[in-house]
Amino acid sequence: MILEKAVIDNKMYNVLAKKYNTLDYSPRLVELLRSVYPSMDFEDYSKYDLHRLLNDTLFENYNGEEILKYKLSQKYFNRKDIVAAFEICVNNSRADFLTINGHTRSYEIKSELDNLSKFSKQAADYMLAFEYNYLIIDERHTEKARELMPQSFGLWTYKNGNYKREKGAKLNEAMNPEVQLKLLTKKERAFNFLNTGGNIKEILDSYDALQINHHFKTILKSRYKNRWEFLVRNNENILPIDTQFFFNTNVKPDYIYCS
Repeated sequence: MILEKAVIDNKMYNVLAKKYNTLDYSPRLVELLRSVYPSMDFEDYSKYDLHRLLNDTLFENYNGEEILKYKLSQKYFNRKDIVAAFEICVNNSRADFLTINGHTRSYEIKSELDNLSKFSKQAADYMLAFEYNYLIIDERHTEKARELMPQSFGLWTYKNGNYKREKGAKLNEAMNPEVQLKLLTKKERAFNFLNTGGNIKEILDSYDALQINHHFKTILKSRYKNRWEFLVRNNENILPIDTQFFFNTNVKPDYIYCS
């Protein structure tokens, strides 16, 4: 079926993406879709149909962070050796994506809608915690990104729905064991660093940086394993725009799309 769209500014798709919530009910989804398809009759659309149309509309017309994040996560769905996670806080920054296997790898995403004004601070924070770090950008940011990137950072560019690896990451040697420990809960620290009660000072006195980094990776992999595996198992039933929601909640997709 050919859908007749309104003639709208591309900025309206940005507004649509910001207003959309995975938990929206059918009347709200219809309201959002009518900003793009004002003459359509949605009476025969199921709740899933509405979600699907909204997802497809955004993937066709919107190049925000959610799209780039899904495209990145998709690369790891078939990797049995990797556990991944979204939105990992480090100090006052938040890495968009993280993979953990033998190493930790953080990914900071800057879409065409973003700027790089916060990147230097974010990069410094990620280097305190993770072994390899990457900046993923819409290609329009390439020149500025090269000026700002720490030497150890890798760089990927995004264009027309695809990623291109511009530069590989080098092992980061600026990791800070105390910062890594602060990213863990006291319960996680106590269980993995024996006879310390999870006390950070006692751990730092009893374990060296290599040991702390090893436990740090093991703990993160355990923390996110079930959530990531749920996402991988249910990937075919999850609309791409909702990927992070289902990672965070592990709610069965039918409960959202069919209720």
